[in-house]
Amino acid sequence: MKKKLTTKIMKKSQLLLLFLFCSMASSMMATTHTVNSGNYFYSPQSLTVNVGDTVNWINSGGFHNVNFIDNTITGVSFNNPVSFISTPTSSTAIYTHVFAVAGTYNYDCSVGNHAASGMVGSITVNNASNSIYDIVSNSTDHTTLKAAIDACALDGTLSGAGPFTLFAPTDAAFNLLPAGTVTALLADIPQLTDILLHHVVGDSVLSTMLSNNLVVPTLNGDVLVTINSMGEVFIDNAQVIVADLVADNGVVHVIDAVLLPTTTSVSELNHLDKEYLYSINILGEKINRSLKNQIIFDVYIDGSITKRYVR
Repeated sequence: MKKKLTTKIMKKSQLLLLFLFCSMASSMMATTHTVNSGNYFYSPQSLTVNVGDTVNWINSGGFHNVNFIDNTITGVSFNNPVSFISTPTSSTAIYTHVFAVAGTYNYDCSVGNHAASGMVGSITVNNASNSIYDIVSNSTDHTTLKAAIDACALDGTLSGAGPFTLFAPTDAAFNLLPAGTVTALLADIPQLTDILLHHVVGDSVLSTMLSNNLVVPTLNGDVLVTINSMGEVFIDNAQVIVADLVADNGVVHVIDAVLLPTTTSVSELNHLDKEYLYSINILGEKINRSLKNQIIFDVYIDGSITKRYVR
């Protein structure tokens, strides 16, 4: 028992480290942009970048600089979010700057009459996107979930304003489903969409807002929150293994099993030959109906599944 608990703790720690690494990697996925500078131009003259991106000004010929302080022609301040100026040079590399503050920047070359001759430019710096969909897309542990979201065209929704909460099953969670289930679902977009919407709440629900026996309405049915004596949180029978990955449009909680709506057609996934067939747990395993303190799903001949919480 102690060995199993230790293994479980190690697995959670590894997942947490993975997500910390993914978050750090995501923040470091900056882009480097190049602006060619010559007599008398910057190319591109207008550029759009994200916070954290780097811009390199390369000399295509001549003696130039980049001036983000005052307009050389009018003498009036550019009022840029950040002001800076480089030393004029004829070297290949004129200047490099990492943009850490969002906003619109105007600049020119302050050498001689270069600005008056048209050597002016602008850079728009946007805050990098960190939507729920971005969190899923940047995770190496959610490739199946991303494929399902893309297949159901829910990427736009989960990139939208929100707020949303996503209970995000890992690839390992999808692998626990009966063989062939994922393939069958990807071929049945309406059913897959129903299942995905059962993982989404139309509000931002942080872990601090979850309490034992709380019923949370998803976009397709309710889920039940249970918290055991060890403080472990379960959504139906799926355990929350990483909580509170905060996005611009909500929050993501990583879970170790796939949630099933209250009624889900399984006519193509199971052979049904009598009125009541069997009961399964969240992993799709047949169980004894007398088991307590868990979510179970009763499978019927009409191709439906009824979800029940057995106390």
